Amino acid sequence: MDHLSGRQGHSPHEVDAGQWVFTGDMQDRGRFDARCAWCRKADLRITFEVRQAVADPTCHVCQVCMGRGTVQVEQNGRLLEGAERNSHVSELVMRLMHRTCRDVLRDLMARSDDPALPEIAVYFDRNLQLSPGHAATLLLALAKSGLDADPAIFAVQLRSTAHRLEFADLSEREKLALWPVLSPAIRNRLIWLGFAPQRYATPRQPGARLRPARLPAFS
Repeated sequence: MDHLSGRQGHSPHEVDAGQWVFTGDMQDRGRFDARCAWCRKADLRITFEVRQAVADPTCHVCQVCMGRGTVQVEQNGRLLEGAERNSHVSELVMRLMHRTCRDVLRDLMARSDDPALPEIAVYFDRNLQLSPGHAATLLLALAKSGLDADPAIFAVQLRSTAHRLEFADLSEREKLALWPVLSPAIRNRLIWLGFAPQRYATPRQPGARLRPARLPAFS
């Protein structure tokens, strides 16, 4: 499969030389190990199947290459253009990512009797992300289950003050379970706030902001 192999993909000239068509098939491997056949970008989770003609072999490309306008995208037989096209592709990505995560949750619930998991599944269905507390419970159960799923496929809500405070109140074990799936920017923010796991904490600098007052409830 070209999107996972080491052979060279199409050159930019070859990509632009003819009209490519999105077949409608996408892959979410549940891991960040795919590669774009055009730009060769690696560590991808989602790829799109495209072909240049009905008889031609297919290849898999990333969402950035899909957005270049080289690939035709149709919906109900109608060719999409511009913002409508990009919105449709983004919606397809979100649906596929949600389905993959939901499948992992289903398999996890079948292997575990943790009563918190059904509640986590409902929360994820509503928000498409997990709060820090829910994420910690899920990732610890996932690590124990032996399921072959990358925990980083689950997005964790940490942009709001409420969710950062929720992270701060987790146990050291729970924080460490979440730490590998967080982006470098979020990790740096948590370190600066003094909320990071002890092994990643740094001495608070003079004048650094103190922890905000505890909020009464989380959204």
